[in-house]
Amino acid sequence: MTDPATPKRSAKRAKLCSIENANRVATQVADRILSDTAVVKTGNPLQPFRVVLASNAPQGRTVSRVVTCNDDGP
Repeated sequence: MTDPATPKRSAKRAKLCSIENANRVATQVADRILSDTAVVKTGNPLQPFRVVLASNAPQGRTVSRVVTCNDDGP
């Protein structure tokens, strides 16, 4: 018997919901917008991580952070 609070996820959803994927997306977003991003825990099993601007990351929920460097010098 499965726990109704824990939804069964497909392999594809598990990959999309992984911390590795969230970090990859956070890096892409940071590169695109030239601003720091953070990966935060949501508490939702269907979307366990979310990418947000680092300045908007809720206190105590940050899992990882991508810091941009805008140094174009030599």
